[in-house]
Amino acid sequence: MQNLYTAKNPFMSMWLSAFNQSAGMMRGAWAAEMHKQQQELTRNSIDMSMRFWMPMLTPPRDRK
Repeated sequence: MQNLYTAKNPFMSMWLSAFNQSAGMMRGAWAAEMHKQQQELTRNSIDMSMRFWMPMLTPPRDRK
């Protein structure tokens, strides 16, 4: 006789498969948003550092 506690449940298997699929989509959306925010942060930090350092690197103008 088969043990009912260890038998496969097809409804549980379908439910877990659907949950895994939706969790994968959410994980992908989260990873894409995180990547987008990291790129924006990098772009902003480079822009801020360039605006800070570039005026100091230009030679002074000649005064007449």
